[in-house]
Amino acid sequence: MPPPNTSPQFPQGIATEDAFCNREKERELLKKSIERHEHLVLTAPRRYGKTSLIMQVLHENTFPGTRIDFFFSTSQSDVLKAISEGVSALMNDLLPEGQATRSKIINQLITLNPKLTFQFLGQKLELSSKQSSEKNLTELLLTLDQCAQETKKTCVMVLDEFQQIGELKENHSIEAAIRHAVERSQYVTYIFCGSARHLLNKMFSDKSRPLYHLCDLITLDRIETPSYQTFLNHLAKKNWGKKLPEDCFLEIMHLTENHPYYVNTLCRKLWHNDTLPDLSTIRKTWHDYVTQQASWIVSDFSKLTLNRRKLLIALAKQPSCEPQSHAFSMEVNSSPSVIQKSLADLIQLDLVYKRTDGYYVLLNPAMSYFLSMELAA
Repeated sequence: MPPPNTSPQFPQGIATEDAFCNREKERELLKKSIERHEHLVLTAPRRYGKTSLIMQVLHENTFPGTRIDFFFSTSQSDVLKAISEGVSALMNDLLPEGQATRSKIINQLITLNPKLTFQFLGQKLELSSKQSSEKNLTELLLTLDQCAQETKKTCVMVLDEFQQIGELKENHSIEAAIRHAVERSQYVTYIFCGSARHLLNKMFSDKSRPLYHLCDLITLDRIETPSYQTFLNHLAKKNWGKKLPEDCFLEIMHLTENHPYYVNTLCRKLWHNDTLPDLSTIRKTWHDYVTQQASWIVSDFSKLTLNRRKLLIALAKQPSCEPQSHAFSMEVNSSPSVIQKSLADLIQLDLVYKRTDGYYVLLNPAMSYFLSMELAA
């Protein structure tokens, strides 16, 4: 039971069940892809809820699955260790409870792959040290698929922060080993995702890379306003017995710009109140939150080149659908070619994105608000 005045509906971490908002089309797409054993690359800017989406789909469809986080993997041995632990955990979920049946399946797996050693019950896998790391990696993943076949269960392997592998010196051989296993997988569906989406996209779109066109691509966008209205009003009635006033709901959307992380952050703070928030409360809560983040925003901003900072300031002041126009060039005091280069860099850094209406805006609404506030001072 959560303590009073907390908002489990707006967790700081992964959101599932009642805390999960919408994504109905994406959930259905993921569900069908998993059932068909179609592998995916899931991309979105940071803090758009990629992991929450995957965990929600696994939960509501009871797919056995495991998530391997490569964020701290700095060597080939780190990658092998992480995958070994992930495979062991998932096999432990796949194998039936009865010890005799588990032993039978494990013996079948050992017969198929005599290089494997099992530490029974704990289900830890070890492979022959005589093979290369890449060969071991492939064997681990193929053994998982064999286990899924033996138990006749579809399962999911989520490879998170996968772009880190592309930074390793052995990246080509590791990627090739993974491709070899994924192409032969019949019962395991692989989902690749990460926070540096441009690096991740390159791994799967560069013809010279082993993972070229291995998977289908799903890109997450921001959740639409009507979906948020249904979701937030449901939680408002649950918390205060009333819907949010229309102007208050629209102000939340305006300040957060429908960015999932910032909608969650602002609402978590508002839901701590004993009464329905009014416009003044919403604005003050957002202002106080952004002010608290000022040191981080300034730190990120100060690391940028002068041309990138100038462009960010101009877009914070006024979004543009023609950033290379003469009028905008005059505003930024830069040539169209410099603006084009800076814009491409800022998009790649996930600091600017192009809205569906064609306007370029800052991706982070807290940074946009802070810069606008500083410009007005």
